[in-house]
Amino acid sequence: MLYLNGSLKHEHFSLKVNFEVARNKTVSILGPNGSGKSTLLKIINGLEKLTSGELKIDTKVMDSGKTFVEPRHRNVGWVPQNQVLFNHLTVKQNVEFSPRSSKEKASELIDLFELTHLQERKAGSCSGGESQRVAIARAIASKPKILLLDEPSTGLDEKSKTIIHRYLKTQREITTLLVTHDPLEAASLSEHLLILENGLITQSGSPNEVKSFPATAYSASLVELNFVTASADGLIATTEKGVELILSEPFKGLVNIVIPPKAIALYREKPAGSPRNVLQAEILEINPIGQNVRVNLEGGINFMAEITQNAFQTLKLRAGDTVWAAFKATELITTME
Repeated sequence: MLYLNGSLKHEHFSLKVNFEVARNKTVSILGPNGSGKSTLLKIINGLEKLTSGELKIDTKVMDSGKTFVEPRHRNVGWVPQNQVLFNHLTVKQNVEFSPRSSKEKASELIDLFELTHLQERKAGSCSGGESQRVAIARAIASKPKILLLDEPSTGLDEKSKTIIHRYLKTQREITTLLVTHDPLEAASLSEHLLILENGLITQSGSPNEVKSFPATAYSASLVELNFVTASADGLIATTEKGVELILSEPFKGLVNIVIPPKAIALYREKPAGSPRNVLQAEILEINPIGQNVRVNLEGGINFMAEITQNAFQTLKLRAGDTVWAAFKATELITTME
């Protein structure tokens, strides 16, 4: 179990978080560059000290105003973005390096991460993907209570990525925190997501909860949804730029509105018919995606529509064109801010 409720203050950056990770669960941490993801891992590992608050691992205080346990005594396995191997040692010697490791455990992990044919090779001659597998195997061999992985599969070959993902999907022995920029990786490997922005946790929940009810524009962008903040008065919500959106039920005060891209229809002429949200917008960018086409638009709000190839060809859309975008009030997901 991991518990952290504390803050870290530097001259140009501050971090304030409060969360808990249950024993043997995997949690992914997502956030834009500079949000504090790697700093958070350093606090848990003991490479950064809390300014205030408390960090516990399995109920034992690791960092507080009165206590600070040095990194080597925390029993935390850490694989940073730029993993550091002992290049003069063999793959096998690297995996066996920790005093808490054993030859049996090391052999099991060498097999698990498909390193058997490399075990007598010097680590310095391994490829990037092979080196990452060695680094993760070495961290696990030390029998840590907490495993910290900072972008573990970024830039790797498909074989290494598949092997690492296979382990993370099936392991149930170590409490694991995984930092990643990839929302699909996070959703497929974790039971729980933490969204970190500007040093604060802006959302915490299951992948399905984040997808269904994103709390910020960044969360919405991860799952490719449109996100708008507005002030609601009954069935009308007005953005700070004066764009009015019709809601399906009344709200009062600041609201977050999610607009699914597939719920937006595009027209050359202003559509008539049932009451709906209709915005005139300029096409900024067009991107084919599989059987559909994503159209980025600006119409007082920046938003994206996803239409079929057939609709795209019928409308003969081009960047710079002016179109009408329409979506029903019942398609909006509205929550109080």
